[in-house]
Amino acid sequence: MTRGVGYLAFLLASLVLASVARADDVPPEAVIATIPFEVSHEPNRIRLNLAQDGAPPFELWLDTGAEYSVLTPLAARRLGVVVSRTKDDAYRRATRLGVDLQFYVDTRRSDTGARTGWEYGLLGGNLLHNYVVDFDFRGRQIRFLDPKKYAVPGSTAEPEAAVVPIRAGANRPVVEIRINGRPLSVLVDTGCQAPAILSGEAAREIGIDPETLPDYGQGGTAVGPMKLRFLEAAEVEIGGMHFTDVPIKVAPHGWYGMSGETKDSVIGYDLLSRFRTRIDYPHARMWLKREQKIVPYYGVDYAATRAGGALLYPIGGGRYRVMYLFPDSPAVHLGLKSSDVVMPQTADGEVRTDAQLIEAIRTGQRIRVARKMNDTWVDLDLPDDPMLQGQGK
Repeated sequence: MTRGVGYLAFLLASLVLASVARADDVPPEAVIATIPFEVSHEPNRIRLNLAQDGAPPFELWLDTGAEYSVLTPLAARRLGVVVSRTKDDAYRRATRLGVDLQFYVDTRRSDTGARTGWEYGLLGGNLLHNYVVDFDFRGRQIRFLDPKKYAVPGSTAEPEAAVVPIRAGANRPVVEIRINGRPLSVLVDTGCQAPAILSGEAAREIGIDPETLPDYGQGGTAVGPMKLRFLEAAEVEIGGMHFTDVPIKVAPHGWYGMSGETKDSVIGYDLLSRFRTRIDYPHARMWLKREQKIVPYYGVDYAATRAGGALLYPIGGGRYRVMYLFPDSPAVHLGLKSSDVVMPQTADGEVRTDAQLIEAIRTGQRIRVARKMNDTWVDLDLPDDPMLQGQGK
């Protein structure tokens, strides 16, 4: 009996190991480096430390939408780069990949800071295009694979998986998706935090008039503010896999030339993170294995926030900034305003979980927010805080 149980345990263990081997068909010798996501105060960012062991940190955002690696002046100085406005060739820094990263510092307007006030360092396609890049969003790590020792296969019969062709012009991968059944070429852009952004031209190409969409205000980009509208797509499909009720930003005047041939349209982190993803730049293919079927919005449960009428952006400490309010929604009736910061604490000192806070908005329960009034941030308890009497909510 003991011998039979032991054999059964061995057999089960062997099946598990075989399953793992099939799930990860990358030979160990193909893995050049495995780099974990660094902790970031911003959601939906892939922040990697490329420094060699023992060297000072060299942290950059992995941005498949960036043609070239670039840093703003202050971000470069924080990483120990000696910035010169007269330098017109690339800077270099050794990395744990065994190759130097070549990058530029954007000093076109100033050599002391970014022209937008937003400081960043981007790891772009000039390095990425040399590898098969394996994105494990659930495990929060990136593997850089040697394309001479591993290639994304030409096809797959695995359930909930697909291999799709990419065009990697200018070091940036472009794929075809379908929105509401209509084909559209888009840039694969891990630097975009939202599920997708369409230009007005691309929206019209698939039968959507951007002027009929709700006004979303403005969004910030590396080159300045951008006017936006809001679209809830009934269906988005990539590689034969479908998602429903997907929130999308639409930029009527374009995404400022950031994605060229795709008419300034991209799919971003929220959509890509639903998959285990491998972008094989040298062989012009992308492998997708779906791991989740619901598309969030900036990492937050979209269906739940949509039901409450307030789209929320997590800013740490259980707090959320209100990005958008749906008209005549529970959030509006509660008294929320765009740019309010919703706090997890109640007036009684109770701390709500994320799900409890979202549910409180949907059901009209009392919540605490921070709101900027007369250039000063004040705490309010909605609805009907006495400070709002005579001012309107």
